[in-house]
Amino acid sequence: MALIVVASVLLVLGVWNLWKFFTEPFKTAAGATFQNSYAWDGTTPFNLLVLEVVGIDEIAPPTVGLTILALNPTQESATFVRLPLEYQNLKDLYGLGNLSVQRDGVGKVGNAVRSLLGISVDDYILIDHQGVVQLREIFPEVRGPRDLLTFKNILRFPDFWRVARGSVQTNLRALEIARAFFYLARVRSDKVFQLDVEAGLLADLPGLDRRLEPFFRDERMMAEHLKIQILNGSGRPGLAAATARIVRNLGGEVIRTDNYERQDLEKGYLLLDSSGSYTASRLAQIFGVSDSRPPRSGSESRADITIVLGAQNSFEIE
Repeated sequence: MALIVVASVLLVLGVWNLWKFFTEPFKTAAGATFQNSYAWDGTTPFNLLVLEVVGIDEIAPPTVGLTILALNPTQESATFVRLPLEYQNLKDLYGLGNLSVQRDGVGKVGNAVRSLLGISVDDYILIDHQGVVQLREIFPEVRGPRDLLTFKNILRFPDFWRVARGSVQTNLRALEIARAFFYLARVRSDKVFQLDVEAGLLADLPGLDRRLEPFFRDERMMAEHLKIQILNGSGRPGLAAATARIVRNLGGEVIRTDNYERQDLEKGYLLLDSSGSYTASRLAQIFGVSDSRPPRSGSESRADITIVLGAQNSFEIE
């Protein structure tokens, strides 16, 4: 009876700490600005930047791991894309960003990954290397989320919570953490992929896009077959082309890119033939163009959807 009581108390404590993990948000990285970040609903493709650094409390620590975790419910898949730290200055980019006036190392890395891979980067997890080592010691047999859901591992959650609270920073909301965890727990093993991107492939953008697009494409967007036009009204050169690359890697059909008639727009918008399409909703989420207006004559009437980009919808082009 005493053993049952002790086990019950430990189980309650484990469940309580598990509940705290999903309901109490982690700290966010200092200065981290993930523009146009939205709450993931668990049904659309979602790309998470996972950044492992030597010391999370240091001002400019080197990076020891850089991965994109792509959750794609439209394909019922999960893909881990690991980038080579020796390429350009990826190893030191987080530290250099934190030494800048904005102190936005995470945002700097996010922009670089977005430009290199031609994908959206929705949220981030920043983790301390020593914390990774300690978590592996706490859960030595764990290889995936399903392995965590055992009686023995639930009892270890107080130790997990102690380490995670000091070693993890993220802008993920509590509900997003829960959705991502349970999504990964139910993905079939044959739908989990790992891609190691070599430095040579990063210098070959067409080849890189052909390699990545099958894993990042949005099947629902592809099924709608809507023609998309992208116009740059931000005054930042190259933004329309960079945006078009992201849309194409999602499976969107981009028929034209150009400058808008104005170059001083603060906030962009969508021009639509009709509202309610999934594609329009996804583009609004990713690029932060929330309002829509009816299309006009001329080039804007050739496309089903026109994205007009303003300064608030732009991102750094590395």
